[in-house]
Amino acid sequence: MSLLRIGALILALSATLRSPAPAAKEISGILSARPATSVATPVSAGRHHLKAGTTLYVPETIPADAAAPFLLLLHGGGGTGENMIRKFKRQADRHGIILLAPDAAGPTWDVALSMTGNPWTQPSFGRDVLRIDAVLKDAFARVNVDPQRVAVAGFSDGASNALSIGVHNAALFHDTLAFSAGGMVPHRGGPPGRVLFIHGAKDPVLPITTMRDSLAPTLRAAGFAVTFVTFDGGHELPDRVVEQAIAWWLGL
Repeated sequence: MSLLRIGALILALSATLRSPAPAAKEISGILSARPATSVATPVSAGRHHLKAGTTLYVPETIPADAAAPFLLLLHGGGGTGENMIRKFKRQADRHGIILLAPDAAGPTWDVALSMTGNPWTQPSFGRDVLRIDAVLKDAFARVNVDPQRVAVAGFSDGASNALSIGVHNAALFHDTLAFSAGGMVPHRGGPPGRVLFIHGAKDPVLPITTMRDSLAPTLRAAGFAVTFVTFDGGHELPDRVVEQAIAWWLGL
């Protein structure tokens, strides 16, 4: 190879190294999945294991061919979707609620991971929201859902993810239930829905002040119907709190 060609290659390589890497395409967080009120062959009652470590739970208390309330459940950091099914199963059986609980792709949801490290970085969506959209489509093809009673709920890191997904998709999730959330991807417009914050007054992990004094007022100002409830407890999800949240959602 001639010295001239070697020099040209070195210059080209230097230019490549100096050029900034293209920015990763931002994930909007907008879901395309939509429920069907009538499915040709609905799945039977019980637990059904879908892709991405997802559990679909259909209570026996739902009448045949009835369109039922549907609740997407997002676990806390280090947890599993099955944990959330167990926590909400009693209320699901009592009120005939279909539950869908996926696992995060990593140790926790990417919205929560995006809030760690640099405090100046805004939370953002990652691959989890794409996986959630896919499992929702799968579930909606298997069950009859009342489109007016579709909600998303989460605990801790899952609550941050539920808030982020819920406020960006209020056309799908009319109600968002956030148990001990720590943050959310900033709302960028779209129709407002209803949001329930429930937080332990003595939470040592994700202190109540961020939700009460910042996020809740911000969502109210954006037109969301916000309810903020505190309970005497820490970073936990007691059964009585779950029951209270379900009653709020279903108007009981």
